[in-house]
Amino acid sequence: MNARMIGLLAIFSALWLFGLIGQANSGEAAMRYLALSMAILAVGVWRWQTRPALRRRSHDGRPPAE
Repeated sequence: MNARMIGLLAIFSALWLFGLIGQANSGEAAMRYLALSMAILAVGVWRWQTRPALRRRSHDGRPPAE
């Protein structure tokens, strides 16, 4: 990780925490915020994990080894 990525992660983490604190007045709203956050995180991780295999396959023309 480079300094730019760490800076971006720090900013996004601060914004996420600020949003969570804003939802603290209601337990139900906080749970919805956390559920939405987890869904967004799951999609991001899922898409991030599939890219290297696709890149490897297109790079050398062979399917990735399992």
